[in-house]
Amino acid sequence: MKRNLFWIVALVAVVFSFSLVGNFAWALKNVCPRCGLVVENLDLTNCPRCGKTINKCLICGTVNPIKNDNCSKCNASLAESRIKGTIASETRKDLKLSESPRARIEIELEQIKQKAGKDGLTAEQGARQVELLTAMGWWSEVNAVADDFTTRFPKAEETADVAANRVIALRHLGFLALEDQDIEEAKKFLNKGLSIDPNDRATKNLLKKIAETK
Repeated sequence: MKRNLFWIVALVAVVFSFSLVGNFAWALKNVCPRCGLVVENLDLTNCPRCGKTINKCLICGTVNPIKNDNCSKCNASLAESRIKGTIASETRKDLKLSESPRARIEIELEQIKQKAGKDGLTAEQGARQVELLTAMGWWSEVNAVADDFTTRFPKAEETADVAANRVIALRHLGFLALEDQDIEEAKKFLNKGLSIDPNDRATKNLLKKIAETK
């Protein structure tokens, strides 16, 4: 009996905790960060009590209704802007929040994702994704996104640039596999890269080194 009671209490505690998390997540969106008022009219842009702008995009400066999760102008996620909006503007400037190359790339990738989800991915957006992921050094994602691009847009103008970045990614993946002493996986990546660009000298050299170590 005591054991059953313990599990009932535990279950109630778990359900209650999820309820609190849900309410907290909602509150981040419609609670004024200045005065704490819970704003019920999500079509508003400012707190009706203190006038604080609640949902301003820090990327393009657009003031959005509280109900928006993404900026109506640039499609950037507004969750980050809401959090950073609680930090004084001078402090944000001193810390250079959202100004690092990585932050800007992540913002642009999110914008592309939002636009593609709304209107469908274009060849230009797909190629830009590959370029940005390459700059980040996310080789597995570069390979996957470039492969998807080839399937979607086989005759696009950007195909050559996407292919070049994919070869770079495959070469890095091959090198990482070599570091893990997975020779067969390394050869798989490198041979795929060579099938895309038979003249890639760096990939040829890696394959040559693998052959010489046998």
